This record gives sequence, C-alpha cells and structure tokens, in this order.
Amino acid sequence: MFRDLRARVSPRRRALAWVILVALVGAGAWFAPRMSGHPMLEHASRLLLWGAGAFLLMRALTWFLVDPLLRERQTATPGFARDLLVVLLYCVAAGVVLRYALAVSVTQLLGTGALAAAVVGLSLQEVLGNLFAGISLHLDPSFREGDWVEVTGNLRGGAVRETFIGQVETMTWRTVSLRTENGDTDIFPNRIIAQAVVTNLYAPSGLHRRITRVVVEPHPDLHHALQILNIALAGIPHLPGHQPEVVVWGSDLGGAVLEAHVWALGYRHGRMAVFQASRLMTSVLPREGFSLLGPHGPTTPHEPLQEPAPEVLQDLVDRLKLPEHWSGQLRPHVRLRKLAPGEGLIREKDPGESLFAVLSGCLQVVRPVERSEPYTGLFWDVVAVLGPGEWIGEASLLTGAPRNATVVAESEALLAEIPKAGFEASLRQEPQVLELLAELMESRHRPGDIPTDTRRNLDRQAWMRQIRTWFGLG
Repeated sequence: MFRDLRARVSPRRRALAWVILVALVGAGAWFAPRMSGHPMLEHASRLLLWGAGAFLLMRALTWFLVDPLLRERQTATPGFARDLLVVLLYCVAAGVVLRYALAVSVTQLLGTGALAAAVVGLSLQEVLGNLFAGISLHLDPSFREGDWVEVTGNLRGGAVRETFIGQVETMTWRTVSLRTENGDTDIFPNRIIAQAVVTNLYAPSGLHRRITRVVVEPHPDLHHALQILNIALAGIPHLPGHQPEVVVWGSDLGGAVLEAHVWALGYRHGRMAVFQASRLMTSVLPREGFSLLGPHGPTTPHEPLQEPAPEVLQDLVDRLKLPEHWSGQLRPHVRLRKLAPGEGLIREKDPGESLFAVLSGCLQVVRPVERSEPYTGLFWDVVAVLGPGEWIGEASLLTGAPRNATVVAESEALLAEIPKAGFEASLRQEPQVLELLAELMESRHRPGDIPTDTRRNLDRQAWMRQIRTWFGLG
C-alpha cells in the first residue's frame, strides 16, 4: 500500500518531472496575459516567467558548479557550506526578479523594512545565534563527522560545568548530533558547542595520554611495585618512546595513589587501554604482595607461589642441555612467575639478566602496528608464539644484552625465571659448560634470522668471549 518513492523513482525520472513542471509554469505565464489583458495578470505572468528562469538558473549553477567544487573540498561540513551558498544565490536571484519583474528596488525595500527586520531579529535571536555559531564552526573546522570529541561547559544552561564525550554524527546549520558509547544520540545547539571547550580526541591525529589510578597500602618496597607495574603495562599496545608508565601521584585514604599513564591513538583505543591498565594494576599488585586500599580498608594480598617442583627443574636442565646435577644448584634461584592475560613480560631494549621458560599458557612476541579496524588505534602484530617447553631471554641471561623483543601473555601463563645469579657459582666451578651455552646461543640465533652485517660476529668464539666477560670469568 505504502511505497518508498525515493527508492522507486529514478533520478532521470525526477529530473524529467522538474522539466515538465517548469515548462507548464512557463507556458501558463506566457499564455495567461494573452488570453486576458488585465494588468494584475500581466504582472503575475511576468513574475512567474522570471521566477521559473531564476529557478532553472540556480539549479544549473548548483548542478554544474557548486556541487562539483564542494565535493572536492575536505571541509568539516560540506553539506552545510552548500546550503549557505545556495541560500545566498537564491537571495541574489530574488533581488534580481524583484528589480526587473516588478520594478521594486531592493535597497528601498530593505530600508523600509529595517524596523520589521529588527523585530524579527530579536524574536529569532536563538535561531540566529545557532546559525552564526554553525557558520563559525564551519569556517574553523576543528572537528568533522566521525570524530570523537569531549565537550566541557554549561551544557544544560545552568551554572554547573559538565563534560560530555561522543562521536560526531551530523553537523547542520542549527545543531550538532553526538552519539555516545551507550548508543544514545544527543543533539546540542551550535551556540552551546561554540561556547564550550571542545577537545578533539581524533584530530589533529596523534597520541593522547590517558590515566587511571589505584590506591595501595604504604609499603617499604613501593619502588618494586612501580617496576613490576611498568613491565606489566607493557602488554598494552604502545609505540617506542611512549611506553606506559606508573608514578606515585599522591596520597589518599592513608595510602599511596599510583597513577598509570598510557598513550592512545584515538578515543576507543584509549578507553580499551584504560580498561586493560585498570585490570592489570588491580590484579598484579595483590599477586605481588601489595594490598589495595578502599573505603573498607586494605585488601588481602594473594599467597606467593611455591618453589618449582624437582621435576620442573630437571626438565629445564634437560631442555637447556645442562649437567643433570645443576637442577639442585639452580633450585634456590629459580622463581615461578604467573602472568595475567595481556600482561607484559619483557620490553624491547630494556636491560635484563634472566631467562624465562614457559611451563603453561602461551606467550606472544609482538610489535606495534597502527590500524583503523575494528577502530582507530594501536594493535599488536604477533611475530612469534611461545608455548609450554619453550623459553625466551637467553641472550640477556648469558651476555647481558638488552631485550630484543616485547613479549606479552596471550593467556594466563606460568613461567620459571632463571636469573644470572643461578649460573655464576656453577660456571666458576665448571667453566667447561661454556661450550654448551655457546651452542645454545647459536641454536637460537640462526643465520637466516639476523642481518648480514652482524652475522659474522655470531661465531662460537664471539659468544664465549661475551659470556666470559658477562660472568666475570676472564
């Protein structure tokens, strides 16, 4: 019964309808005065002819000149600019029609209507305010459709300043429509937007800092908590030089306020980074023995992990091809580590002197990439995947070299960490094990995986010299 005429009527058919309508109006204006010599009919026919001609001229200018030029301009509101220009052209056309069709002077008409214009202007003060605010927003395109913006000001007309965050959906001559994260669409008059402080969370393109805070109970090893969190938050995708960091922001509730800084590319990426940072901080701190503080007092920290079982140590010794009796010598030094999903284990270029063996779970060797899907932000590009029985960090353990990759937990993982101290005493007693460690380094650094200019340095003697120097064996 009901038809969607916009979908059923083709553009060619609509154009033909306009041509027929204008032809009928022109024909009526042409024949009407010739059928009757009445002066009013002649004035009306002349006005119709001039009006039809002006309308056709405006449509031609819009079709062949205005739309093609504005289509190429990357303005914030191309539709709004087109409407203003078309209205201006129609005003000029109306003045020409009044001047030549009815012999009415536009200047005299404006002069006699000044008082009426003032009354109309006062009554339309709100509408005109939105109109000129929309013009200013267009002339200074600080944001465009699709951007996420943060609006701060007296948004409801009261004395209280509010902050509103949303994505710009449409910008018209009167209003700006913002869509929130909850899916609601809020419409703000242009006058309110022009008077508020607007922070574009997308443009100019670049990184934006986001923060989240937790309160921990006073502890003498608070610096150790900062070190742990800085590494744990490395699991959040970040660019070199903009790593997440944790600082002591102040004090509250009788404890220390830890503030995490993460750098995000785009609003949605920032929200996800804050969510992940909050989750990691509230899970890593209790696991490492630091109590969180709240209105009801401190939380109970988790029990520390037990020492690794003898079979675990024996399996590590076998995989590293070390002497069997080293399992007992390494026992006091090996530490079990538990990682949450998305938690960072090591950061590229950080100093290190330990090796990590995967007992359960899965780790990823990653590097950051910028993508626009499913939203604009930074994501991890997975270079390698490490499962149970594999290890990472042998170069830092044996030579003291900086970490050459960033490693993040894909799922909950259990690791065994072997520090440099676990090897020092044993190597002094059995220096012949250096040959086994050099073989381990060569097996993990295949020639095809490294640049040609450094390949010549990776021979057996070079590794042994580095290992001897690092462990102080002469």
